[in-house]
Amino acid sequence: MKRLLIIFFIVLSTFASANAQYINKNSYKDLKGIYNPKEYVKQDADPYNAGWYECASFFVPGIGQLLSGEVWRGLAFLGGEAILMGIITDTALEIERIAVTNESGFLIGYTDEAKGKRNMAILLSALGVDLGLAIWSSIDAARVAKVKNMYYQDLIGGKTPVELNFAPALSFAPSQSGTTQMCAGLALQVKF
Repeated sequence: MKRLLIIFFIVLSTFASANAQYINKNSYKDLKGIYNPKEYVKQDADPYNAGWYECASFFVPGIGQLLSGEVWRGLAFLGGEAILMGIITDTALEIERIAVTNESGFLIGYTDEAKGKRNMAILLSALGVDLGLAIWSSIDAARVAKVKNMYYQDLIGGKTPVELNFAPALSFAPSQSGTTQMCAGLALQVKF
């Protein structure tokens, strides 16, 4: 379990650092009244991948919001998922403790029928709420990514990442002999 958490945080920090160059001071809360995600048109220069974030948020609610730079929104979904997983785990363990099974391992009853039925109802309700949270989180992650991409598209005015010096470029530079030669390289630009 520790390995999975370490891998999860490494992947999360990698995505966060990759998207760090695009982070702006405007949050989804500020932008959602300005941009309609239904009008979103994908461009190559978009920093946030709405489809991947939507898919990731279905399996781990909140991850798409975190990758889009909406930390508190993502943590709220992750917190809800953690609470639901705790309820599901505790209830399932309680059901297992009071379950009566046949020789094939199938459930045939409970040692305490009233408690068993109540725990089963709690378990099924929590699973339904968890599915709803996963669907809500995935839809929300896509909306957040689309709105932030629309803001970014307006911000750069349709320029490609190469024009904004976000990617390696090929240019001409003077040589020691006084002529101009082709050179390739990567420039780092830091803005405060």
